[in-house]
Amino acid sequence: MLINTYFSPLLKEEERQFEQSITVMVDVLRASTTVCAALFNGAKEIIPTENSEQAMRIFNGLDRSIRFIGGEKNLVKHAGFDAGNSPLEYTTDKCLNKTVILTTTNGSKLFTLAKTSKQRFVASFANFSVIFQKLKSLLEENKTKEDIQNINFFCAGNNGQFSYEDTLCIGGLIYKITQELDLQFELSDSSDAAKNLFDYHQENLFEFLLNSEHSRKLIGAGFQNDLNICLAYDTFPIIPIIDGISIKKSII
Repeated sequence: MLINTYFSPLLKEEERQFEQSITVMVDVLRASTTVCAALFNGAKEIIPTENSEQAMRIFNGLDRSIRFIGGEKNLVKHAGFDAGNSPLEYTTDKCLNKTVILTTTNGSKLFTLAKTSKQRFVASFANFSVIFQKLKSLLEENKTKEDIQNINFFCAGNNGQFSYEDTLCIGGLIYKITQELDLQFELSDSSDAAKNLFDYHQENLFEFLLNSEHSRKLIGAGFQNDLNICLAYDTFPIIPIIDGISIKKSII
């Protein structure tokens, strides 16, 4: 089985590229963590959109009692939105039983990729362990079915560029998969690099990530508390699954 890692979501998909794949989408800072927070706190579903105009159109078509709109562009909350992209804003009193419309600089576009995959999950450090357990279960089941040929990991990156936080989260998942599962895996160069980078930094992982480019931007914009949530293991232990155009909480 081949494990692929894409450091950026900027790729041209081939027609049947992901048909026999499991795909995992990662935007640690902050969309993946915000998705986990909203669903953990009772949101019915999350609809990711590519821009604020599309988000507002969907929002305006929903009943007032069930809608919540959130998002940002370059760390700034859109005018008229209920929230930005901080996981701390998606609390139970705001999200319970709501359809959340979300648009962000990097992550919401990411969640629309690889639609032909057998299953698509949203991952972060905030749900790291349950995502690993889900992947482990699916891969062990596949020993007899043999209908999954690839695992694809996607980084949201930072405006199309490489990001440490997404790569190290993915590298940690690849590290555990290859260490703990008695299966034969082939790693692409990018997957091997992500795994090795995680292995090198795992003893001081979060101290290292606090100095990443995106972390520094968040600190400068006053979002230090977001980092405390986003760069911690298993804060929101749920499995978000992308189902059509929306993201929902999966039954583990």
